[in-house]
Amino acid sequence: MKGCDLIFYTPENQYPGMPHGEMCGDIMPFYWEGRYILFFLYKYCIYAVETQDFVHYGKCRLVLQNGSPDEQDWHAATGSVFHHDGTFYFYYTGFCEGNRGVPGKYEQAILRAASVDLIHWTKDTGYFFPPDTRYYGDRHWRDPHVFWNPELKRFCMLVTATEKDGAVLRDGCTAVYVSGDVKHWEHYKTIYSPRTFPTHECHDAFQMGGRWYLTFSNYSRWWETRYRLAERFDGPWEMPDQDDMFDGREFYAAKTVTDGKKRYLVGWLSIRKDCRDDGRFVWGGNTCVHELIQREDQTLGVRMVEAVRRSFGLELPIQVHGFEGVWKLEETLQKQSEEKQAFRKLLTGISGDGFGWASLGELKDPCLFEATLRWKPGTKAVGLMIHVSGEKLERWCQLRLELTHQKIVMDYYNRIDGDQSYIDERPVRFRDGEARVQLLVSGTIMQVYVDDVALTTRCYSAQSGLIGVFAEYGTVSCVEPRLLGQ
Repeated sequence: MKGCDLIFYTPENQYPGMPHGEMCGDIMPFYWEGRYILFFLYKYCIYAVETQDFVHYGKCRLVLQNGSPDEQDWHAATGSVFHHDGTFYFYYTGFCEGNRGVPGKYEQAILRAASVDLIHWTKDTGYFFPPDTRYYGDRHWRDPHVFWNPELKRFCMLVTATEKDGAVLRDGCTAVYVSGDVKHWEHYKTIYSPRTFPTHECHDAFQMGGRWYLTFSNYSRWWETRYRLAERFDGPWEMPDQDDMFDGREFYAAKTVTDGKKRYLVGWLSIRKDCRDDGRFVWGGNTCVHELIQREDQTLGVRMVEAVRRSFGLELPIQVHGFEGVWKLEETLQKQSEEKQAFRKLLTGISGDGFGWASLGELKDPCLFEATLRWKPGTKAVGLMIHVSGEKLERWCQLRLELTHQKIVMDYYNRIDGDQSYIDERPVRFRDGEARVQLLVSGTIMQVYVDDVALTTRCYSAQSGLIGVFAEYGTVSCVEPRLLGQ
């Protein structure tokens, strides 16, 4: 199987009607000796692919083959890899749907494999960790996440579990088991049980800047990856005031990995059924990576991976054409060094009575656009026009910075006539009348960063055309717009 250099890794090319199992899901990132090894679910087995920069990926390889329909790992599923005392341990989930309701058997159980080289893995057939019904329910029991806890000075395993006698679809909880050798585990406690979600999937826990963070995913309303923060591992775990997500409603099952300097959040971006804009989002898709940052208030934000940004080094032409509103382009010569000078571009648009926009150039695939957007007080919305085509705006996508509502929204030309699909949106605290905006397009994917807030989504029916800037009921300035290719 061939790897890819298209930023958003997946082992299969998208095609209409992609079935469950053909897509990349539940990525389990592991860092070792200068490389990131992304273990992931694929064809009901566990595979791995390696990268050093989240730009270039090698060929994927089979790690754990699933078993027969009569074995516990009929579907080999999510877990984590940990190194200790010369051995790599892979704790993973064994799914066997045929066991549901069968006395003495379990639909989900935690299994283990071991390796000395991260290539060849041996299943530990003597290890079997079924639901611990002393403390928890007997069905949801999966996604073991193992890490060293410096506060407890023990190895910890987070487990997706449910309260033993909890309310229906509100009994999801985070179970913790501890060990001194990564082999034998004993119950510690339930560290988070908010009585809100049916499950907390694909957990992660880590320290950053003196605080603890707990991440988990939930599918009860939409695909979503959330987080909580605490001063101590035992809690109490608090929900951030404004925003407890990292990306939009298609970013799922994200877990973190660190090289000791930076920490990255690695999840997957869902694909729509039949690869249509009106299809429902289904399980699995493309790898999606953000760098995590800690804000001054200790909440978490994200930004583009620096190696991804550097991979776009080809300067593409900016060509301004105003369509609606009044637009003015100013170029001033800026001295950057004794040897180098450059023109600083400033595009200003006024559209006081409604929508106005100007094009800036042609989007290639893949392509990166970046600029600083500024606006005058009272302006209702500014943003980017994306994949624009047609003399009368027949096709387009639109990144909206809704200034009054303090949020960003991704809108589409074909969201009309009773289309009930949800809006892709994220809350943002706009400050000082400006925001740094980056847009990365690759195939069907559009990934946006507005300051330290991300929104990644897809459009299938509009994948080429113009990039532009717009204003609604006010004035926008586009400072130093840059269009970059690879």
